[in-house]
Amino acid sequence: MHGVIFSSFRDFLTAAHGPETADRVFDGEPIYLVSESYPDESLRRLVGRATEAVGADTSGLVRDFGVYAASTTFTRLYPAFFAIANSAREFLLTVETRIHELVRATIPNAAPPQLHVTELGSDAVSIVYSSPRRLCVLLRGLTEGTAQHYGETATIEEKTCMWQGHDHCTIEVRFSAS
Repeated sequence: MHGVIFSSFRDFLTAAHGPETADRVFDGEPIYLVSESYPDESLRRLVGRATEAVGADTSGLVRDFGVYAASTTFTRLYPAFFAIANSAREFLLTVETRIHELVRATIPNAAPPQLHVTELGSDAVSIVYSSPRRLCVLLRGLTEGTAQHYGETATIEEKTCMWQGHDHCTIEVRFSAS
């Protein structure tokens, strides 16, 4: 798992639940660097601690984290990626080729999910997500957060899900002005 996910998760917990909660959840953890990759189990452990600390549903917490990561962390750390797109739809159509391929090439052991994003008319995309992490709820949050960044609303319809026995998740996303 890319280190930026860990640093963003800490920022999310601080913003949403206070610095004391973030400190409790990350107590005893190493300093996660955005330039490194870490075991997936580390994120699962932190999410488990966070859900206990705040009394939240795991899916809701991970989704909310995704919204925060896309709308706050990623836009702050990687403004150039967002600046070259005029809409969430346009941005998502380039995530795999522009961002994930760069991550795979520059971060040792990084393994971002495979995304296949295709156009669905002028206001929508289909995203096929494949990852052994099965973090499709994070993808939903990231998609919503990306839409927020562009002043849009994302309406998401799940077509297939790995949690329901499929080998990948497919979501269709329609965008509208907020």
